[in-house]
Amino acid sequence: MDKLRILNLFAIAFLVSLLVQYWFFPKQVTPPILPDVYISVESENIIVPNIPKITIHNTTTGAITVNPCDDITLSLDSKLVTGIRETAIWFCAPIIVAPSQIHLILFAPLYRVFATQPGKYVVTIKTPLWDRSIAFSLALPGSFRSVASTLVYEPIYNLFIALLTWVPGHSLGWAIIIITLIIRLILLVPQQHMLESQKKLQKIQPKIKAIQKEFKTDQAVLGQKMMELYKTEWVNPMGSCLPLLIQMPILIGLYWVISGITDPSNLYHLYPIFESFQPSNIVTTFFGLNLSQIWGITAIIFGLILGWTQWVQAYMSFHYTIKTKKETQEPKKEVDPTSPEAILDPEMMQKMMLYMLPVMLAVSSYFFPLGIALYWFIGTLFVIAQQWYVNNKK
Repeated sequence: MDKLRILNLFAIAFLVSLLVQYWFFPKQVTPPILPDVYISVESENIIVPNIPKITIHNTTTGAITVNPCDDITLSLDSKLVTGIRETAIWFCAPIIVAPSQIHLILFAPLYRVFATQPGKYVVTIKTPLWDRSIAFSLALPGSFRSVASTLVYEPIYNLFIALLTWVPGHSLGWAIIIITLIIRLILLVPQQHMLESQKKLQKIQPKIKAIQKEFKTDQAVLGQKMMELYKTEWVNPMGSCLPLLIQMPILIGLYWVISGITDPSNLYHLYPIFESFQPSNIVTTFFGLNLSQIWGITAIIFGLILGWTQWVQAYMSFHYTIKTKKETQEPKKEVDPTSPEAILDPEMMQKMMLYMLPVMLAVSSYFFPLGIALYWFIGTLFVIAQQWYVNNKK
């Protein structure tokens, strides 16, 4: 009975609290959303060459028209920015925002203003209802980013633009293929020397094995004798890694460029001779593939193809060693991977190039735009042809 009384008291207290709340506290009523026109900015802190992205939101029942040169004013540090109509004519194209729609204002024509005049900006837009204002800060990039942009990004991007100005349809795919061939022709002679050096390295395998057998108990002397042999035979055991090191800045620049090649902020990076080119005209679709795409099933397929072509090239480059090993059927020898013998042993390096590099390339290509995969694929085919020539050269 005591438990039942306690439950009854709790129920009565709960009902009393509801009645008190209903009679003595006003109910929270959500005000209705009134038709309006307002603006928003994607980010209030912008770093050049990024361009402010300001959007007009029309929640009214009728369409509105905004003439940027007449209805939009821009002020920098409380001073009105003038001469917009003269410096960016196509910025004045009328903007029509349909009912219950949004529209992104294209500030790309003003990239020179933003790039040369950092500070606190206020944009005011005249609408049929009333004026709306929004503020954002624009700052110049840091010294490291400026140097990287000047030395890596801008040369590669403008090389693309130089090709795209005459490539039919402004096709990014054909531009990537042409740039790949240009780079491979530049690296033709050093690549040839490296492949021939690698061929010499395989031919001196008997000498290497003899040294390893003779000095296997003295790792210090073994390392010294191996280096003397490489010097005598004019062989660089790390030569096969050099092409990858040379291409690293190019790959970084290509990733940077292809990822946002159509972005209006690239107007800031154009050389004066190409300043009339519009990045939005670039066609990133190539045989049905979006070359700026990252991830997805297509990226997996491309990764497998790249890994296979890289394995073919590595197998061709080590075919002398593989052939000799099959003929002699040498017993397998366990070697500590951290020992000097393993570090200087070309066979260990060959295993890394033959198996690890294709796998790493296949996996990493999943996180790169398809344009990078296309560049590496065409380049690998070029090296395969060059490797075939070296293998058959007497």
